[in-house]
Amino acid sequence: MANIRLIPSAYSSSNSSYATVYSGEANMYNNTDHTSNYASLRGRNNSTTTAYYIFLRGFNFDDVPSNATVTSFEVKIRCYKNSYQRTGDNYRLRLASTTNINNVIANSITSTEISTTANTITIPTGDLTWSTLKSYGDNFSIVIPLSSTSSSRPYIYVYGAEINVTYSTLPTYEVTATSSVAGVTVSPASQEVVQGDSAEIIINTSDISDYVLTDNNTDVTSSAVYHHDTGGSHTEDNVLGTYTLVSGSFNGSGGTYFQGIVGKGYDGTQTTSNYYSGGNRTIAVFTYDVSFDNIPSNATITSCYARVNGHAESTSQSSEYMCAQIRSGSTELSSELNFKSIGTSNSTQTITCTTTPTLAQLANLQLYCRLGYYGGAINGATVYVEYTTPASYYYTYTIASVTTTHTVVLSESSGPYIPDPEDPTKTYYSLTISSINAETSIGSEVVTGTTRVEEGTDATITITPSDPLLTLALDNGVDITNQLVSHMPTNTYTVTTQKSGASYGFPLNSTTGYYTSNNNGQSNSAAVCTVNFNFETSCLVTISYINYAEATYDYGIFSQIDGSLGTTYTADSGAYHTCSASSDNTSAVQTLTYTIPAGTHTIDIKYRKDQATNSNNDNLQWKITSIEPTTGAGYYEYTINDIDAKHSLIFVFGDVTYYFITSVAAGEGRIFPDGQQVVLPGDNYRINIVPDNYQATVTMTDNGTNVTSQLDAETGQDKQGNTVTSYKYSLSNIQAAHNLVISIGGASAKIYLKVNGSWVQYSKVYVKINGSWVEQADPNSVLNTQANYVKAN
Repeated sequence: MANIRLIPSAYSSSNSSYATVYSGEANMYNNTDHTSNYASLRGRNNSTTTAYYIFLRGFNFDDVPSNATVTSFEVKIRCYKNSYQRTGDNYRLRLASTTNINNVIANSITSTEISTTANTITIPTGDLTWSTLKSYGDNFSIVIPLSSTSSSRPYIYVYGAEINVTYSTLPTYEVTATSSVAGVTVSPASQEVVQGDSAEIIINTSDISDYVLTDNNTDVTSSAVYHHDTGGSHTEDNVLGTYTLVSGSFNGSGGTYFQGIVGKGYDGTQTTSNYYSGGNRTIAVFTYDVSFDNIPSNATITSCYARVNGHAESTSQSSEYMCAQIRSGSTELSSELNFKSIGTSNSTQTITCTTTPTLAQLANLQLYCRLGYYGGAINGATVYVEYTTPASYYYTYTIASVTTTHTVVLSESSGPYIPDPEDPTKTYYSLTISSINAETSIGSEVVTGTTRVEEGTDATITITPSDPLLTLALDNGVDITNQLVSHMPTNTYTVTTQKSGASYGFPLNSTTGYYTSNNNGQSNSAAVCTVNFNFETSCLVTISYINYAEATYDYGIFSQIDGSLGTTYTADSGAYHTCSASSDNTSAVQTLTYTIPAGTHTIDIKYRKDQATNSNNDNLQWKITSIEPTTGAGYYEYTINDIDAKHSLIFVFGDVTYYFITSVAAGEGRIFPDGQQVVLPGDNYRINIVPDNYQATVTMTDNGTNVTSQLDAETGQDKQGNTVTSYKYSLSNIQAAHNLVISIGGASAKIYLKVNGSWVQYSKVYVKINGSWVEQADPNSVLNTQANYVKAN
């Protein structure tokens, strides 16, 4: 067993105007020192309940080893109060991001337990676990609040705090992984694993049928698990949390409305207790960290936007405002949203990046805010990043409980590629299937690559896409899109062009395809319609719109999903998007996206006019331009009856780049894969060539270039003892189409004898003629001789 004592490295009282810090950091837990190393929190002597706080921060949880098993921990604080503190004031153990005082993560201690002389108090940790505590890291704080309605001035002296941890440790073992296969990597190369924990190895290839995976020299190939990461479209969001004050001051005259941290999304319960308001005509700048550092490195960012709920305190002063903008460092990614142009009522606005951020910029993404006197409030915000990832195919190998060191090695299999045995009395054909962003199966078995099927067989292939966009469907190069039987979900919508109770609506313009408001020139009016969705799966709906109206006075408004907009001119709350003058008053087509869940849902769309000037088109025009399922729910089926030739099936889904790999063989033998396949850029590919006669010669060209010298020939025996020679040819990091032409030459040898129930192929046949054994140049001719004796080897 081991013990460790964790102490805070810093304090913060930046949220309290009336806190006095007397002697440096309150970071020492000291039983006797009552004169130094303490912080004092002093309340204001007034009759209004006011809360002030000290935060003890910076506990270094890294001092506890990662392989520790924590058996106990306790939190202590040494302090005392004066006699003026009001009964009911608390110490609380809380999760805090410097100033987030509202997220209580453990039990409180009432002020009646705090003495007026220095003493030590143990804070009960309740249901708080060590793993939870450690996960907070630098954001964990002990928070000491002080509040009073007394006319006297209460205070608390804090001498320090500590967390005592008792733990034991287990040994660790190294797990290493290497690959000797060109173009195929395994990861991680090395990892330290605590005894009893699991270790996972990732093998980045779509096929290991011709490879061997060993763990401490034991073949574990069959334990590798195949995975298909479907890729496609994704959305990640980040709710605002900690802010950083860049410049200015919130503590000047008129600045007391500054009351805490915004830590909830735009659609959270809105209050006036969590907002920022300026003071004394001083503009303050503050930023929220909304870093997106978990998006994979192979992602393509498609859009970034924020939904911000807030309001302006005043719209009368030209230089006094609340503005928000998306930035990465000093780089401006969006226009600045000025709440002054929106009004003094809470509303949710969308800020869209005009410059799509890079992955590097996402790691430093911020919501940048400027605040002036009577500036306004931000009640909450959520930042969204939409991105796509390509499909990937890989294997994993997992060691469930590590109790020793492990050396995992991926290598090419030794010996020839040996296909499954076939009955020589029957005829077989190749069925080759390849796909992108889809899984293909026959019955319950996932099937890719080349399988050999008996003549006359029927086969129904099930194609389950991860991306709903069907790009390509081929059978031997022939388009079979119309022959696919679709079991994909149905997603439809209708438009109620004039909502009940509304005086105006949005009739369809059959020429442009836009639904267009018809209250042009009508003062104090509103046109309202409803879009009714009936979806069997969640979909990303894109709406194109043109809002070219009088700036600042006439607005297009789109409701929340299942939200309702009023049928009159009066203002609406809870809008999903309002076309504000600064960003939406333009003749250009703009877009808005909704993620509509499966089921029946609605949105209202409204064009609201005031009583003044009519400008520009004086209307709102909109139409739905795309409906894309967010998941690949559903499937297709393709059936081939009475197979009498080889088939190469290709299925591609999504807007992706791909290359064809075509393989054609002449002569007696089999190739795997046989025919045409489709691959993504960067993929690897291997073909195996198995002549019928193991003594045959094989030559090959790739896009017209002779690559025979690059063939890897190996000879061995199959399960029936037949001699087999196979040739391998590999491509890695494919960046172009390839046409492979294979020629198999040499004498044919297709004589089989059934031995102990198995067909055995022989390459040499002899016939006894006139008492002498004569080798037959054509082994098949022996079936037509009148010889009394036949022998073979």
